[in-house]
Amino acid sequence: MERFIRASQNLGRIFNPGSMDIYLARVFAVRYVIILIGLITTLQVLDLLAKTDDILAGEGAVVGDLWRYVTLRTPHLLALFSPFVALLASILSLAGLNVHSEIVIMKASNWSAFRILTPLILMSVLIASVHFVFSETIAVGAKGELRNWEENNFSANVPPAPDTVYDTWVTDGNNLIKAESANRTGSILVLDRVTQYIRDENLKIVSLIKADFAVFRNNKWKLFEVKEFNIRTLKTTPMENLDWDTDIPAERFIALAIKADQVSLPTLRRAINQLELEGHNIDHLQTMLYQKYVAPISTLLMPLLAGLAAFGLHRGGHLFGRVLTALGLGFSYFVFNNLFVALGQYGAVPPLIAAWLPLCLFTFIGISFILVTEE
Repeated sequence: MERFIRASQNLGRIFNPGSMDIYLARVFAVRYVIILIGLITTLQVLDLLAKTDDILAGEGAVVGDLWRYVTLRTPHLLALFSPFVALLASILSLAGLNVHSEIVIMKASNWSAFRILTPLILMSVLIASVHFVFSETIAVGAKGELRNWEENNFSANVPPAPDTVYDTWVTDGNNLIKAESANRTGSILVLDRVTQYIRDENLKIVSLIKADFAVFRNNKWKLFEVKEFNIRTLKTTPMENLDWDTDIPAERFIALAIKADQVSLPTLRRAINQLELEGHNIDHLQTMLYQKYVAPISTLLMPLLAGLAAFGLHRGGHLFGRVLTALGLGFSYFVFNNLFVALGQYGAVPPLIAAWLPLCLFTFIGISFILVTEE
């Protein structure tokens, strides 16, 4: 032990605390970048091999479309696997420091376990910030474009993806409006098989107005092939095509067509607010809204879970077991998080709890393990 104390004294003379923090952060960052590049490259190659025939079979497809697929697929892979890569980088960094007795030297210099982890956590904050900005500015758009391309069988010159939703209900004063589908392309919104339930001041239905379809264009609604059914007289009256005098904005229907993983945070918030005003169930979108924060923040959790691989003597022979335990904790977090996201989306668990409980629980577990196992 005296040898380690002397080494720590030499360490203190050569490095100041700031440079040691930079050293730890650099060890973690280098491993993170190497693992990220290696993992994403491997996954992208395997995915491209599986999709090559489908891409080249698309109408008007050329070899250059393979590169287009890579550019659209890679942002999603980067955003999806960043926290997992942070876990692997943390484990390898801390295990390597343990093997070379650098952890022992730092602890002999009165560095606590959490002090040792601080540079890794601060670097994780930087990674999480980049992850959040990247996901909201690049990944969501690339994923939406790729999904639209896939749905059109990888054809060339694919039009922009329409916003489509089925079996929609909205309110218009006392009246209820039902459309079997809503489809938007650009500034034009088309509703198919529209039914208006006209209600009196007591909210009793007095008549039904049905149209084969409705079109919103140039800020105006128009109904086509209209018929009115009067509840009192039981008579149906053809009304041909009509201008629809309503205050319903197109955004009410568009909000229902939102795909949370393909839109930015502000767009998702507006859709949630609009649907909440209409009385629609927003558990699915609310859960995904919270996940937009939780996914990057989970990167900060990984050094805590990986800390188990660091704080134990290498000569004790337990390092491999500690590494496996840390890896198991990390995998358990991702499984537990995905389970609760699914429960939140289906309304079995409140969205706030579904999104944040796994992160809070495993943060507590990581801190507890470090406190219990620190030697």
